[in-house]
Amino acid sequence: MPTARQVSWAKTRTFVVAVAALAILAVLVYLLTGGTLLEPKSALLLYVPDATGLSTASLVRVNGVDVGKIRSISLSGSGQPNRVVRLTLTVERQYLPSVPSDAFAQISSDTAIGDKFVDIDTTQSKSATPVQAGSELIFKPQQDLLKTLDIPQFTQQLRSLEAFLDDLEQGRNSAGQFLLSDALYVKIQQELIDFERQIKRVASRDNPVGSILYTDQLYRQIREPLLRLDQRLAAIQASEGQPGKLLQDDAQYVQLRDMLANLRRPIDTIRTKPFLASDRQFNDWSRELASLIHGVDGFNLNPLMSSSEMYDNLTGLAAQYRDMVHAFRQDPRKFLRIKMF
Repeated sequence: MPTARQVSWAKTRTFVVAVAALAILAVLVYLLTGGTLLEPKSALLLYVPDATGLSTASLVRVNGVDVGKIRSISLSGSGQPNRVVRLTLTVERQYLPSVPSDAFAQISSDTAIGDKFVDIDTTQSKSATPVQAGSELIFKPQQDLLKTLDIPQFTQQLRSLEAFLDDLEQGRNSAGQFLLSDALYVKIQQELIDFERQIKRVASRDNPVGSILYTDQLYRQIREPLLRLDQRLAAIQASEGQPGKLLQDDAQYVQLRDMLANLRRPIDTIRTKPFLASDRQFNDWSRELASLIHGVDGFNLNPLMSSSEMYDNLTGLAAQYRDMVHAFRQDPRKFLRIKMF
């Protein structure tokens, strides 16, 4: 005989299972209804001549978008041919602002034998006022296919289709040749074989591309410089070599900085000199140089430098002295004079 605890535990499990089943059922119903079960809805009225092909499960669409379903179908009791049947449409309220008050509705289907639905067309609407809940939509009947069909054009299309089928059957076009013979298939197969052969040739080990695919030569060419770079960076990080010591110890940096500072001091000293600080000394030098140039120009304008007369006189006098010295050396006695008292 089960104890009271076991009975209580069984009731608890039954309750939990029931709650879980209800939750799953609610989720299924919510998903089967497209997630719109709890959405607020509004009703619209539509009067049509007949409801052939329609049911309470038929969809209501606005420009091809599902917005609701037909809730009920009933006779209106009206004697007008276009208002025999009354349809009550259930539309989600969020879509009502997208439907103008002058929009019209038609009974349409996706295909000639497909399910029918109510299609609300707003592409030709001009009113900016949206339709109100409970109002009536304007019904616009579909045009008769036989009235809008161009019989001569349709006949011409049938003849073109018949000619195409005859060419296909007789093999007078590419599709017919493909169906009646295997020439096109053999050609395609041969092209595929040639393409496969080229792929194999490219992927062979003798080809540069194939050598890249089958060997690690390119990988090693890329890997080795990276390894060397990594080793150099590791050596620098480990304070090996001049760059590593420079990064780890700032003694050389301080020395270089002091050297640059010492080099800058004489430069600053030179910059403070009067010669560089002002142009006074330069102007004095310029005036002295101008005076020297003026003196040279004056010396050039001297008659001694501008005429050769004095040069010729000096030349003649030097020639006389030379002849006299020559004569004295040959016979000095004729230059002696004895004076008796």
